[in-house]
Amino acid sequence: MRDEFEQHAASLLGRMIFAFSRLDTNLGLMVAWVMRSLGKEAQLKNVDTMSFNTRLEFIAEYIETSNGLASEARAEMSDWIAAADAARAQRNKFVHGRWGIDIHRNKALNVVGLPGSDAQRPFEYSLSELEAYNQVIRHLTSTLSQIRDRWRLP
Repeated sequence: MRDEFEQHAASLLGRMIFAFSRLDTNLGLMVAWVMRSLGKEAQLKNVDTMSFNTRLEFIAEYIETSNGLASEARAEMSDWIAAADAARAQRNKFVHGRWGIDIHRNKALNVVGLPGSDAQRPFEYSLSELEAYNQVIRHLTSTLSQIRDRWRLP
């Protein structure tokens, strides 16, 4: 029973990594297309080394400063950026924490912070909560594409 629960949790976390990498790739492509549209081809080589957070900040600045962008488009992208940033923060907790299982409570445990430090904090997740997070990431990926199509963003 413990091994099955751990396998399921590990599978969900692995799928999260795959889903987040797709989201990151799509965001990176948008950054590259925005750079091209702004005539910044010389900076394209920097996109590969940009963190997800830096890519979000770049797009946020583009959305804020773009002339002729409808206020509805700005609002949609701003909401999307806030949701993507929250997903990034959650992903960071998942990746930088230690994982364990509480089989008696059917919870996956994620402990952030070094053992014995005052900053150490445990977080508990059910398998359905981990799956819901994966759905959030998949939704962010599809929503980004829809917003870009709807508002003809690069």
